[in-house]
Amino acid sequence: MKALLPLLLLPVFCFANDGAFRVNGNQLIPMYETDISVRKEILAIKRIADRQAQITVYYEFFNPKDDKTIEVGFEAYSPAGDVDATPRADGQPYIDRFTVNLNGANVPWKVALVRDKSYYREGKIKAITLAQATKEVEDASFFYVYHFKALFRKGLNILTHTYTVDLSSSVVEHYSLLYVLTAAKRWANRQIDDFTLQIEMGDIQELVIPRSFFSHAAEWTMTGSGKSFDRPYSREEYDSVDKADFFVRSGGLVFKKTNFRPDGELSIVCPSQYTYYSKTLGKHTGDGEVKFDSRVDSLSFSVEDVYVGQASDELSKKILHNLPFARRGYIFKSREIQAYYSRQPWYMPDPGYVPDESKLTQDERTLLKR
Repeated sequence: MKALLPLLLLPVFCFANDGAFRVNGNQLIPMYETDISVRKEILAIKRIADRQAQITVYYEFFNPKDDKTIEVGFEAYSPAGDVDATPRADGQPYIDRFTVNLNGANVPWKVALVRDKSYYREGKIKAITLAQATKEVEDASFFYVYHFKALFRKGLNILTHTYTVDLSSSVVEHYSLLYVLTAAKRWANRQIDDFTLQIEMGDIQELVIPRSFFSHAAEWTMTGSGKSFDRPYSREEYDSVDKADFFVRSGGLVFKKTNFRPDGELSIVCPSQYTYYSKTLGKHTGDGEVKFDSRVDSLSFSVEDVYVGQASDELSKKILHNLPFARRGYIFKSREIQAYYSRQPWYMPDPGYVPDESKLTQDERTLLKR
């Protein structure tokens, strides 16, 4: 069979000391040309800790001919930035509990460290040794390939694989995850006939997703409560792509598409909150065009980024202390506080919400004590 050049093209990661790229996900790929197609896929991404996620991928493959065994691969970038990138022979350092199950049976897999995208030739993987990878760790010039032999029966085949990943982070991202979708076009039909993407990153989260494989935020469904809008590229931002903002108060996001031929990858970013460095919160009232340098008034935040002591006037302090309740939709009796939060794009008033400190997160309870 004709060999395929694997999809992965190593990116250049530019990180300061406060940025860490840990891992990406990747659609499974056949190592060579095949007539097996992807009838259905359900990709589920669920955050299970502050910076850790569980990935579960359910596939329905269709083999139109006789039973056959093919080599299947999963590719993962090397870590980069402010992170321990020491190579491991047993897999990418920030991927754990990797499993493959085909038609009800667990499938054994191996890991190879490879240097370039043409690593598969004439039925063999051209790998480098652990010692070679260790010498190249600073350049991140190698990547990991999880590979296994899959016996596809004639007709429908069910494959599920799972793993956990440590999420990336930086000064502008509380956490982020990259997942390579375009690899799905390596299968026979060059598409996923029936594709579902499920994202559950927790309650009260702001998620930014570049519109690389969809056109509008309205193509997504929220399983709980929240709001979303399309955000065009701004010269003030660090990258040059159109995005969708999702303010998730509860539940998650679902994207569905038939005959899905992704032209871009999935990137999920939860923006971090910049340290508040101005003397006050600025204009406490005014029109919706008012913009602040700080993001402490955003939907999601880490309490270590909120310096209440630098909110020099009393109204600023009250606004910051009431942030946990505003995130849940509390309607304030104070006209000044209500006017401030009404201008925030994430604010969703909930007449039925009754403040309850016992139901706040630990970060939020810490904020209230400052």
